[in-house]
Amino acid sequence: MESFFNLNDVLVCNNYFLIGGVFLVYLIYRILHSLLSDSNYMRTRYRVRGHTWRSIQCNKSVPYNIYCTKCGELMLPTIGLFCECCAVSACKRCHRAIDKRLRCKPVTWPEDKPFYHHWVNVGTSQSESVDQSEEGLRRYFCSWCHRSKLSAASLAGDVELCDFQRYRNIIIPPACVQLEKGRVSNIKHPGDNDWEPFIILANPKSGSNRSDELLSLFRGLLNPIQVVDISSTSPESVVRWLPPKCRILVAGGDGTVAWVMNSLFSFPHVKAAVAILPMGTGNDLSRVLGWGAGSHTSLDAHDIISSVQQASLQPLDRWKVTIIPKRSRLIRYRQPRVLYAYNYASIGVDAQVALDFHHARAQFLYRYASRTLNYIAYLFLGVGRALDAGGCVALERRVRVRVGGAPEPLALPPLQALVALNIPSWGAGVDLWSMGSEEDVAEQSIHDGKLEVVGISSSFHIARLQCGLAEPYRFAQASSLKIDLEGSCAMQVDGEPWMQGPATILIEPAGQSLMLRACVKQRRSE
Repeated sequence: MESFFNLNDVLVCNNYFLIGGVFLVYLIYRILHSLLSDSNYMRTRYRVRGHTWRSIQCNKSVPYNIYCTKCGELMLPTIGLFCECCAVSACKRCHRAIDKRLRCKPVTWPEDKPFYHHWVNVGTSQSESVDQSEEGLRRYFCSWCHRSKLSAASLAGDVELCDFQRYRNIIIPPACVQLEKGRVSNIKHPGDNDWEPFIILANPKSGSNRSDELLSLFRGLLNPIQVVDISSTSPESVVRWLPPKCRILVAGGDGTVAWVMNSLFSFPHVKAAVAILPMGTGNDLSRVLGWGAGSHTSLDAHDIISSVQQASLQPLDRWKVTIIPKRSRLIRYRQPRVLYAYNYASIGVDAQVALDFHHARAQFLYRYASRTLNYIAYLFLGVGRALDAGGCVALERRVRVRVGGAPEPLALPPLQALVALNIPSWGAGVDLWSMGSEEDVAEQSIHDGKLEVVGISSSFHIARLQCGLAEPYRFAQASSLKIDLEGSCAMQVDGEPWMQGPATILIEPAGQSLMLRACVKQRRSE
């Protein structure tokens, strides 16, 4: 018996050495790659005054001039910059001078003053598609309405009014923005009945590391205050000034989406519908609502706007998870903790793997990671937990589960995880409730006020579920749950894990959120 445990310790040790070695080699490659190649972005925080410069190598939604606006030098990718908000271009030697000389498009404007086009020189008309008499004229681009105009002279003094044309129904006009101490305090309605502003909330810390690119794309199309980096500006501070009716695009993972929806619940006067651009690792809610498992290789801001405008409204159940710690002589009393779930809540080995991954992601060098590396890390961490399940073994002996106020707890088989599902996607796309069974299984809905309670026996069981080679233990559908947990075990709500001590866990309805479901055409294209 002693030799068996020694062998098991050696296997666990070798497994973690393998994980660490692969992870370290990949990180060294990413660090060297980032040092030897130019970044496509100058990561600058958006400023109300001055320009926000990006490399001309990056993905753009607006045209730009390949010649420097100040010195006229042809800009190579290594020295070329353009403003992501107004599209003015500059070389790296001149961009500070242009900051002082040319104003970026304003995010606010006095109501009593006329609002004119913001013309930017984006090159000359030397294309074969223009008339020869117009060849060589300067091409100007309005960074608000996106019209183009040819002129031999500068349009700095042009007094033609701008009507925002193409995206007038989703842009917040500068005259409607009210600032207080440099921050947005209120948005006035422009008076158009069809006006439904489009707000982008992106989390650059999500798994794919592409949200910064998305922020840059939309700042060129909309009012920059509509495009928010929630790693530096919290959703709560944004929801305060949102108009009563709007559509929100959340770029991030399931945790980011839940963060935004919880913020919306704090301000019930805002009736915002939420769409998702999947930027996380699992993206389970995005899969269910038809937005896909991950973002496309090439992001197109115009296509994204079109898909959100065509999306249909979809209610989604919201669940209140109240965790009441149990009193003990060794554990000081703690206040109950309240969370809200939209996807699922779980206790056991799946939460333990998510917690291991969360600790790995918190490391400094992990900023060089990608979604692919996330999947690889999850794979190795899952293998590690198959060899060492920690405190998840014999979970059925330490939990008592009562559904819908029933006096008797559920009879549980040997388990290492217990999952309460709200949506038909778990663990990056696994439909736990209805997968693989030829028997009659009750229909699952995301707005029926019911949770589906399932069990998982081990990490190997999770792997087989991911491959479609097994079924979970199906226990019940319930309108509420009461779980008594003895001892400590990992727990997660919508992919956000922690280590939970002895507690009573209550899960009960907490209203519904308004989501946007991608149209059938959009789902087929993905």
